[in-house]
Order: sequence, then C-alpha cells, then structure tokens
Amino acid sequence: MSASRPRVVLVSVGWYGQKYLNEFTQKDLGADLAGIVDVAEDLEEKYPVIRERHIPVYHSLEDFYREDHADLSILVSPIHLHTQMALYCLEKGSHVLCEKPLCLTEEETRNLEAAGQAAGKILAVGWQLNYDPGVLRLKQDILSGRFGAPLRLRCMHAMRRGAAYYKRSNWAGKITLGGHEVLDSPFMNACAHNFQLMTYLLGSSAATAALPAEAEGELFHANPDAENYDIACLRFRTQEGVQLFYETAHPLRTKNLGQEGLGEFEHARLTWGKGKSLRVTLDTGEELDYGDPEKGNPMEKLAVVLRCMETGEKVPCTPVSGLGHLLAVRMAQALPVQEVAEERKTFFEEAGDRFLAVEGLEDTFRACLQGFQLPSEIGRSFS
Repeated sequence: MSASRPRVVLVSVGWYGQKYLNEFTQKDLGADLAGIVDVAEDLEEKYPVIRERHIPVYHSLEDFYREDHADLSILVSPIHLHTQMALYCLEKGSHVLCEKPLCLTEEETRNLEAAGQAAGKILAVGWQLNYDPGVLRLKQDILSGRFGAPLRLRCMHAMRRGAAYYKRSNWAGKITLGGHEVLDSPFMNACAHNFQLMTYLLGSSAATAALPAEAEGELFHANPDAENYDIACLRFRTQEGVQLFYETAHPLRTKNLGQEGLGEFEHARLTWGKGKSLRVTLDTGEELDYGDPEKGNPMEKLAVVLRCMETGEKVPCTPVSGLGHLLAVRMAQALPVQEVAEERKTFFEEAGDRFLAVEGLEDTFRACLQGFQLPSEIGRSFS
C-alpha cells in the first residue's frame, strides 16, 4: 500500500458489501482497502481474495481504529447500525460513504448532515442514481426552470424476492429488531431507488429532495417470511403541491416489473424505464436524451466520493438527499396493512429458490399506474 493513497475500511461484506470488495480487488481505484469489519467467522473462506490480498479482518470498528486509520469508511452494515457507525467514523477523522437507507428519522438525518459539516468530512449516501451524470444534468435542467413547474410524477418498480432474500439477514422484512426500528420493505429498501429519484429530481437545490406533505395508499402483506408489508401502492403530495405516485412489491411471478416512469411538467414530459433512457420531450417537439442510468456503473458513487475527497468538491448525495424518501416511508408505515387472501397466493420454485406470487398483481399495478389510482379505486383488491 502506498502512503499517498487513501486508506479505506469496508464495514460488512455480504449481500451488497461484496460489490465493494470486488471493486477494490478487481480494479485499481487509486485507493487501498486497509481493512474489513465483519462479524462473520468464515469470511476468508467465503471470499478467498481477502486472504490472498492479506486484507486484515476485524470484528468491530473499534478494533480497526485501535490498530489503524481510514481516510474513508464504507458502511454496508444493517440499517439500524448506520447512524451510530457513521458518527463514530466521523469522530475518528474518516470520510463516510454509507449505503442507503442512511437512517430512520428526520432528526437523525439532519443531525448526520450537521455532523459531517462540523467534522469537515464527506458524509455521502449510496443512492446510486444520484451519482449518474445524466441524472445530474437532468436535475440541473429542472432546477433552471427549462421545463416549467413540475406537476406530477409516477413510477412502477417491483422486483421478485424469494426465501433466500429474506433468509440472508436477521433484519430482512422486519419492522423492528432487538428494540430498534428497521422498517424493511420493498418501498424502504430494494425498490426504493426510483421513488428517491423522483424526490431528488424535484429538490430545490443540488443535494436536496422534495419532501412529501400528504400520503395515501394501500399496503398488503403476503409473504410469511416478511413481517412488514411487501406490496405497496402509494400516492403523495409534496410540500410544493406536486403529486407523486409509486407502486412496488416483492411477491411477483415476474422477475422484474418496471421500471416504468412518467413525469409531467408545465412544458415537457419526462419518461424513463427499464432499457430506456431518461428522455424529455418539450412542448416545442425538442427531445433531450439523458441516457440510461441502469447502463452506468452502479459503483460510480465510490469513484465520485474518492474524487471529491481529493478535489474538495461537494458530493451530489448527502443525508438530506434521501429525506424525501425517508419521510414517505414513515408516512406509508402509518397506513393500515391488509392481509392477502390465501387463495390469491401461489408458491413456486425456481433456480433453487422458493417464491411467492400474488395472482393478478402485475395487471393491477399496470392499470393503477395508467390512471394514477389505487387498487380499490379501480375495483380491485388482494385481500
């Protein structure tokens, strides 16, 4: 390792943390992985490259900082540990890149934003779409007023998840764990990106997001492996009066449903979706193509943070960038949850995993998306 290269500690190697491990061991990022923090006993057996590269493994952040230091700490730990770990790493003089969601309350969000500023350190959050160059250009054009005022945005994004997904950790699908809030759901976690994108694009400044003021929706619980709801059809109004509509779920027969998004502005129409670019069509007929963020590098966030550490420029995604999504999650969590009727459920196996499908879910979602309506408003229900 070079003394002039940033030293990085990676906290948790697992479902998503292994992507960071691969980045550091398969590429030269101009930084060195100084250590890994993980409670697993068999980490070097699961990931032989750790032993091959002689990367030290620690069982706690305290153990790591007792022996070493890090210019950057990457947190891919369970949701309920993010806040305390981020604050600890800042106190130890490290910049922080924390995977989403950063925390679970508005107070924690604002405290973490302030803590990063007070420490003079980067506290970046891993909402990967916020680092995409096309998304950033689109946000600047929206901020400039080029398309007129936003009116309403809607998106459907759902991904099938099976038994392996829920068994990967002790917090998956949980509302609480050990007295700590988790609030894990497709809307909170796996399918959160496109809703967060909508709030981020409508934020009043470079790093901020639009905040919801009102919420209504219909939530359903289907999978016995999940404690929290796993189907959500939601409608919000932001503090500026913009309508947001979002649908997401895990108990699908289809592996991926969406993304399919539409944004309406005074003088333009924004569309995006799986395999499609973010594209704006103005009333004049002019079309603007901002590229397909799904074709970009999901680890661009790491490259951007490392660059900002060197140059001193601001990162595009800070704690307040996710606040619109967080407030929406908490509003949704307060809504009643209906149980899906047993006769609507079908279990099936595929690729060594066991999945649950709620029959008719895909068709209902498509119909609701077109009309900006909830299932009951078109005469449908899963209960």
